[in-house]
Amino acid sequence: MRFRILLPYLLTSLITIALLWLTQIPLGVEGEWTWNRIPFAAAEMIPGWIVSAIAFAVYLLLTLIALSRMPDCRWYELTVWLTGLTAAAGLWSLLLQDSPPGEYRLSKAAFVLYYKGSSGYFTQAQTEISDATQFLSEYEAKMEQGDVLHEGTHPPGLPLFYLTLIRLCEKYPALQSFLVDMQPASFQEAADVIEGMTSRSKYPLLPRDRAVLWLATLITLSMSSLTVVPLFLLAREFSSRAVSWQVAAFWPLIPATLIFQPKSDALYPVIAILFLYLWVTACRRNNLICAFLAGLLIWGGLFLTLAFLPVGVCAACFFILQLWPRLTGSRQAPPAWKTLALTGFSGLAGFCLPAFILAAVFDLNLLRVWYLNFQNHAGFYSEYTRTYWKWLLLNPLEISLALGLPVSWMVIRSLCFQRRISAEQANCSTRSSLKAFLLSSGMVLMLLWLSGKNMGEAARLWLIFLPWLLLMTIPYWQRIHDIQAGEKLQASSFLKMQTVWIIAVTAQAVVCVATVTRITGFHFPPG
Repeated sequence: MRFRILLPYLLTSLITIALLWLTQIPLGVEGEWTWNRIPFAAAEMIPGWIVSAIAFAVYLLLTLIALSRMPDCRWYELTVWLTGLTAAAGLWSLLLQDSPPGEYRLSKAAFVLYYKGSSGYFTQAQTEISDATQFLSEYEAKMEQGDVLHEGTHPPGLPLFYLTLIRLCEKYPALQSFLVDMQPASFQEAADVIEGMTSRSKYPLLPRDRAVLWLATLITLSMSSLTVVPLFLLAREFSSRAVSWQVAAFWPLIPATLIFQPKSDALYPVIAILFLYLWVTACRRNNLICAFLAGLLIWGGLFLTLAFLPVGVCAACFFILQLWPRLTGSRQAPPAWKTLALTGFSGLAGFCLPAFILAAVFDLNLLRVWYLNFQNHAGFYSEYTRTYWKWLLLNPLEISLALGLPVSWMVIRSLCFQRRISAEQANCSTRSSLKAFLLSSGMVLMLLWLSGKNMGEAARLWLIFLPWLLLMTIPYWQRIHDIQAGEKLQASSFLKMQTVWIIAVTAQAVVCVATVTRITGFHFPPG
C-alpha cells in the first residue's frame, strides 16, 4: 500500500480528532453562536465506540459485496442492494446516536421535537391548530406578525405534518400503542421528564404525544437514510454504477446527518435530491412526466421551508446550461431546443398547479407567505447580531467538519480531476451534464456563502446541500477507476482495486464517530 494514498485520510482523521477532542477551541464565534462539546464519559462512550466499530464492519462488508456486483447485477438485484443500503444506514444511525452519554442519546429526540426553543412545530400543531382549513386561511396574517424564529420564518408545511401525525395516532389506537411500546429506554426516559414537567400544565404530555414524537423521529431518520437511493440514481446520470455506489455509500457516514436528528432539516436532503434527479432526468431525456413531478416536488419542498429556494436555483442554472448550447447553435448540441423548453414549461406547470389550488381552496397566497418568511428571516439578524466577516471565514471550516474532512478533501481533489474525466467512463453528453451540474451547484453554494444568510448554524442549515458535495467527488472516483483500468487490474484483484475507497470510507467512519459522540447540535432543559 502506498503511503501517499493513506496520508491525506490519516491526516484528516487526526486533525478532526485533535480539534474536537484535544482542544477547547470554540466551535463558532464566541458571543454569537457556538456548538457545544459533549463531556467525555468513558463508561458510556467506550462501549458505544465498540458497538459502532462492529456496526461499521458489517456496513463496510455489505457495501463491498454490493460494489463487486454493480457491473453485472440486474435492476431487481440493484433494488435489493439499495434497499439493503437504506436499512444499513438506518441501523447505523440508530446505533451511533445511542452512543453518547445521557440526554445526548436518542433521548434528545423527545426534547428537540417537543420544546419550542429547538423546533416548535409539534407544539404548534398540538396547541394552536384545531382546523387545518382555518389554519391555512389565516397563515398569511400570522406571518405578518413578524416572528423571526421558527414559526415566522417557515411556510405552513411542518405544522401540518405534525397535525397529520397527531390525527393518525388519534384515529388508530393500535398504532399509538405500538409506537409507545417500541420506544427505546433512552427515549422513554426523556418523555418521562417532559411528562413530569408538563403534568400540571394546560397541555400535559399524553400517550398520544409520546407516539407522535417517536413516529416523527422514525420518519425523519428513515427519510434521511433513504437519501442514498436518489443520490445513487442522480450520480448514475453522470457516472457508472460502481462510482455511483461509492459516492452514495458515504451519505450515512456524514456527521451532520446524525448530529441534527430528528430536526426537520434531516428530512430535506431526500426530497431535494429526488427533485434534482427527476429534473436532471427530464432535461437530459426531455421527459415531460419527470419534469412535472419535479415541479410538484420542489413546490412540496418550499411548502416546508425556504431552504429549497437555492435547490430550485440550482435546477434553473442546470436547465440554462443545458439549453444554452442549443440556443447558440453549438454543433455538438442536439437541435431540439424547443423540446427542452417544453420540458421547462412542464416543470413550471407542476410547480404552479398546487399553488393555484391552495389559493383557490384555502385563500392562501403562498408567494406572499414566502416573501414574509424571507423578510422575517432577515429580521433575525437585526435582533441577534452577527459579524459578517467572521462567519465568512468560519463557515467553510464548519461545513467541512459537518461533511467530514476526508470527504472535504475528496471534493478538493475532484476540482483538480474534473477536466480529466476519461471518455471511456462517460460519453460526451454525460461529461457535459456532469460539468453543468457541478457548475450549477458550485455557483449556488458560493452565492449562499457570500450572501451571509447562514451566520451561525451553517452545519445544520446546509444539511440539504451536503449531498451536492458528495456528488462533487464523482470526478475523483472516476479518475481512480481510469487509473485502475490503465493498470489492467483483473476482477480477481477486486480488493486491491478498492483499496483507496476502503481507506476513504474507513477514515470517514472514524471521523463520523468522533464527531457525533463529541458534538451536540442542541441545548436541553435541565432534567
